[in-house]
Amino acid sequence: GVLNSIGGGAEEPFPLLPSPLGQVIATIPYFERLPVADRASMVGLLLATIDCLGGDEATQQQYDRMTAHELFLRFKISERLVNDFLKPTLLVGLFKPPEELSALVVMELLYYYALAHQ
Repeated sequence: GVLNSIGGGAEEPFPLLPSPLGQVIATIPYFERLPVADRASMVGLLLATIDCLGGDEATQQQYDRMTAHELFLRFKISERLVNDFLKPTLLVGLFKPPEELSALVVMELLYYYALAHQ
């Protein structure tokens, strides 16, 4: 396993898990302040990402025409998850709010952050 500093500065063994499971487990402490219902709403974003990035070019074009804000509404991502996590991540990563970004670009960024670089 890989050593990962978890809480209190103590190092505990943390098993190496396949993506995205490993990323989900590793980031749980960062989401503890969000209620479970808000965290669960991220499932919609995962489904949209699978549909978009696993789809054909026509599917990706549909997501490219949609704003990230529209995506969050369509897939019922909680307002708190958007305001406390997604919007700040987009402002730092892409320097724009969800209303000004294509859903495709946002899903590519989140895939890059969460899955490709655990």
